Amino acid sequence: MNGALLGAFVLERYPFAHSHAVAAFEAAGGTDAHDAERIDALRAPFSRELRARLQPPADLPEPTPRVPAASRWCAAIDELLDACDGFLRRAAIQASLTPAERREILRGMVLTRATDNRLKMFFTGGEVRYGEATFQGKGFRSLGQEAIYAAAIRLRRGASYKADAGWRGDVVAPLIRDLGFVLAMRPDPQTVRLAMTAQMGKAGPPMDGRDLHLGDFQWGILPPAAPLGIGALTIAGLAMAFARQGEDRVAVSFIGEGGSSLGEWHEAINLCAARRLPAIFCIQNNQTALSTPVRDQSAVRVFADKAAGYGVPGITIDGTDPDIIAAAFTWAAERARAGKGPTLIETVSMRMCGHAHHDDMLYLGKDPQPSWDYPPMTEQGYANQELYEYWSRRDPLPAYAARLQAEGVIAAGDFDRFKRAAEALVEEQARAVIEAPWPDADTVGDGVLAGDRRRTRVEFLDPAVRAAVDYDPPSLPLEPIAPRDPKGSTFLDAVMMGIGDALRADPRVFVYGEDVGGPYGNAFLLLRPLLKEFGERILNSPLSEAAVIGVCVGAALGGQRPIGEMQFNDFVATGFNQLVNNAAKIRYRWGGSVPMVLRMPWGGLRHAGPYHSQNTEPWFYRTPGLKIVVPSTPADARALMASAVADPDPVLYYEHIALYRDPRVKQILDELPAPALPLGKAALRRSGHDLAIISYGAYVHTALAVAESLASDGVQASVLDLRSLAPLDRDAVLAVTRQCNRVLIVHEDSRTGGIGESLAAIIQEEAFESLDAPVRVIGALDTPVPYSPPLEARFLPGEPEIARAARLLVGY
Repeated sequence: MNGALLGAFVLERYPFAHSHAVAAFEAAGGTDAHDAERIDALRAPFSRELRARLQPPADLPEPTPRVPAASRWCAAIDELLDACDGFLRRAAIQASLTPAERREILRGMVLTRATDNRLKMFFTGGEVRYGEATFQGKGFRSLGQEAIYAAAIRLRRGASYKADAGWRGDVVAPLIRDLGFVLAMRPDPQTVRLAMTAQMGKAGPPMDGRDLHLGDFQWGILPPAAPLGIGALTIAGLAMAFARQGEDRVAVSFIGEGGSSLGEWHEAINLCAARRLPAIFCIQNNQTALSTPVRDQSAVRVFADKAAGYGVPGITIDGTDPDIIAAAFTWAAERARAGKGPTLIETVSMRMCGHAHHDDMLYLGKDPQPSWDYPPMTEQGYANQELYEYWSRRDPLPAYAARLQAEGVIAAGDFDRFKRAAEALVEEQARAVIEAPWPDADTVGDGVLAGDRRRTRVEFLDPAVRAAVDYDPPSLPLEPIAPRDPKGSTFLDAVMMGIGDALRADPRVFVYGEDVGGPYGNAFLLLRPLLKEFGERILNSPLSEAAVIGVCVGAALGGQRPIGEMQFNDFVATGFNQLVNNAAKIRYRWGGSVPMVLRMPWGGLRHAGPYHSQNTEPWFYRTPGLKIVVPSTPADARALMASAVADPDPVLYYEHIALYRDPRVKQILDELPAPALPLGKAALRRSGHDLAIISYGAYVHTALAVAESLASDGVQASVLDLRSLAPLDRDAVLAVTRQCNRVLIVHEDSRTGGIGESLAAIIQEEAFESLDAPVRVIGALDTPVPYSPPLEARFLPGEPEIARAARLLVGY
């Protein structure tokens, strides 16, 4: 083995130990280690030799409080020895790569470029037409980064890991320039077809025209999303699932050097490091994030230096050398499977094309024709010319082919033969995509939620639609709130009991959130009674709402049933991307099921101010793919938790903090779990025919109090408790409207853009003939939630204001 390679590695990361490392290598007999077995045998004696050469200085003070100088020295030496051991292990892996593996890597890189070339031809050629117009598709190439194929060579991939029960291999989250990695995970001509179908929006997998990204979760390939940080946190959740299930599987995340600036990427690697989860994080440094150069992205010397901030190993490698890439990822996967946690791998290469097909002209200064060779760059291009010239001399395809031919792994002419075979395979798949049908437009409203009815636009003034309306529907069944019992359970108790029921019923259920575990048990101590029985399944997250949600999404995809917790629903804003662009869209985009619950403590009436009292339910009410429940009683809180945990889609579970310990809502609850309540089913809490009051959450009790005061004047009001906002029980809303002819909608949220205005629109559009008065909506003022008691009292609608509005409406 060449000791200069070890010396170069040590110089890159630990330059002051360079001479000691080289001397230790020679003393351990490293120059005689030329095969995998001998290199592996070198690791232990080399470590002993190097440690002996690095003795701690004497009599130094504590470098940081409570850390002795000797301890810090030993930790640093251990880090150096571990890094050098990793280098030697990677060298052994590289030496062990078989001729068959290396030929596959070369063929895979060739197929990657051939596919990329054909995708560009689709964009420029006008072969696919929709109606009278050309459809180019939107696509991205991986020119210069094809060597990433080698990263998967020893991961658990391919048909042997595909079982009737689902995918049992490793799971990866590629990005738009990882076609090679995708081809390696599923080495089959069908994968080429998937890439082309995705770009051209044709019918069939991977997305059936619903998105343009390439993935196939049934083969361990998580489809990418345009908000780049999404995949990293999903991978963290999958790694959490693998760890909880005791599976010997690894989750792999890819990001560009630009994407590593995203908070979600940081949150993902940080939480995986904290829990030593089986994950690999790869930063693909290709010199340019769309057009932003590295110097404007980060001040780090190399991106692998970021690993030190997470307490994990980090290495920087040549992103154009397939053997080095194969060894690095194999080593990182070994570490992950051994319980040593994540590794950060930085691959350095250059993007030799524009950000997307349309960007080639700007990046290079002209739009090149697809070719096996890198296109020349002109002075008009925005790419860095010096870098482009450097990396143009490091094309991984001809370089690797020449290496394999020199080592006798392939014969003269094989490289050209591989090219011709790849072009033929790609063209066959391209012709199939051209001839393939477009998606059926009628299916555009399918598959938003499990078992969902097809979503269509309805013309409510159409005579046929109007003829089908029952203007005198049967009365809704009365479901009055069980009487208050001072010896009963509080709302907080009921939520806790519902979580306990779920934990007992299903070993896949776990709780994840800030301050939920350890000795604490959540900010309201709600979970504390469960810690003794389920402490190992009530897990503290880092302080990161996006991490909580992203882990829940990934763990749900990995077969778990997570219950995530926002400490206060207000804080969900920092996890918005994971809910709206990830959890909500997965089923519609590619058919994945995300059975997760996100608990959302919410609401005012407590003088808690603008960051602990907001109503965030309208933020998500209009997001297709999310379900929202809002229990108002202890009994419903427990039963709806059971329903939410059992649901195959993401459910936001809003639990009103003002109800937690309110003695006025206490109810006797059975020791046994309550039957689940169907989601999307409202409850008629009070029956009357003069006025319908519709509400949800804590304001159901306000509505009932107002109805009681109206009864003293002879006005009988119905009170409808929505219980679920999504799916909404439209039938119940319309039925109570048609029975009462006057509707007052009351909620705690600000009126503008709130649930009430949406309900009012539904009622006036679908039940206009049944109305004897305008639909009234009463909500809070359009301001942030104030803190001081008199300000909050004026901000929120109170009983007198609601009662007056009700009397005016009845008298209209």
